[in-house]
Amino acid sequence: EFNLNPTEDEMTSIITTRIQTRMSDFDVLGHINNVSYVNFLEVARVTAFSQVMNVDLSRYTGLTVKTEIEYLRPANFGTEIAVTMGVSSVGEKSVDLALEVVDAGDQSKVFARARIVQVTVDLKTGKSCQHTAEMREQMEALMNGEADFADAA
Repeated sequence: EFNLNPTEDEMTSIITTRIQTRMSDFDVLGHINNVSYVNFLEVARVTAFSQVMNVDLSRYTGLTVKTEIEYLRPANFGTEIAVTMGVSSVGEKSVDLALEVVDAGDQSKVFARARIVQVTVDLKTGKSCQHTAEMREQMEALMNGEADFADAA
């Protein structure tokens, strides 16, 4: 089952990415538009894998095959946004990511929860592939609370 509320055991380490919002992210009510959340998740996911976990994105990429978002409360204009990302399970070729869009100043204020299933793709062949040993090690460390990563920008 695709659980939008991971337990502490399912996600014990997180990487936090601050998000720069743009005027186009907001609707006429001054709330972040729901479409923008998908972009925020993508920025956080790519930043975490490339800058924090040092995955060579010119060689491998993560193809999103499933995204679910639960919108919890509106984020108003002027709110500084961050996305937290953890790993809840690692398969042979896939990884299940648990993410939250939060107030950067008070991460207990959660605007949305999301889960993304990502498949590793070898860019030379254009086909899905098993995670490299290094990728698997880093994803499992993040999942098991053993990660010692600095947060993303």
